[in-house]
Amino acid sequence: MKQLFSYASLLCCALAACVFTSCGDPYEKDKPQFSDIQDLNSPDYRVGLPLEATAMYKGETELAKARPSYFNSHHAAYSALLQEKIEAYVFDSHTLEYVAAHTPDFEILPGNIGTVDIAIGISPNNATLVSSINDFIDAYKTNGTYKEMYARWIQLNNQKNDPYSGAGVPVMPKIEAPANPTRTLVVGTCSQLAPMCFPAVNEEGESTLIGFDVELLQRLARHLNARIELRDMDYVTLINKLASGELDLVVAGLNKTAEREERVLFSKNYIESRIVAMVRTTHTKKK
Repeated sequence: MKQLFSYASLLCCALAACVFTSCGDPYEKDKPQFSDIQDLNSPDYRVGLPLEATAMYKGETELAKARPSYFNSHHAAYSALLQEKIEAYVFDSHTLEYVAAHTPDFEILPGNIGTVDIAIGISPNNATLVSSINDFIDAYKTNGTYKEMYARWIQLNNQKNDPYSGAGVPVMPKIEAPANPTRTLVVGTCSQLAPMCFPAVNEEGESTLIGFDVELLQRLARHLNARIELRDMDYVTLINKLASGELDLVVAGLNKTAEREERVLFSKNYIESRIVAMVRTTHTKKK
């Protein structure tokens, strides 16, 4: 499959940032040097936080001395970090590990400020699905599928890949849809959340979606013997659509929070993730 690298625009910003901020200029002012996430906890530093995510609340409490900047788009946060408008961006490790693996300008600081629950959102109208979905999650974690998917989509075999050529973008495995589905499920996702879901071009030249969540959903469809009607939506609308019953499920790297649990149902965690900070590589202390 020929992949369309979803970070193309971000990486163009990286090149532009290098031009306008004099990357590698020996006469540039001394930059802050961080060795651990707690080094960010100072009024001297601007820390990017994702609106309404668990990472935002943790960042506000655990890095309370830092100056927060709020983002409703990860791409906007990455661009701000490249342009040094912020010193760090705080978010889930599974997403930031993927971004750092593709972008040599970025690095994850050691340490974390907590964990985050990543689960499948379920409409209150579909409470009967919770048990079956949890059974699927238990099985995929114990039979090695989860480990295999994590290595494919997030760790990228622990190798730095050339982001400017798009090398290293994973290839979706072939997972056949159920031959005789007994139900149809309308599922919301968001294509702005690599590596969980992002756009690509298949062998026929057609636009499609790939990612950890897309593979997970295809496997779940087989378990539930369901036809999936996938809807690519704005992330901020997903919970409202799920609560109203317009969506049956949401598979979008969704943070399970107490506030959201008052409105919708959630599965067990399907991915293990911590809350970490990503910084420019020029801002890290080298051993």
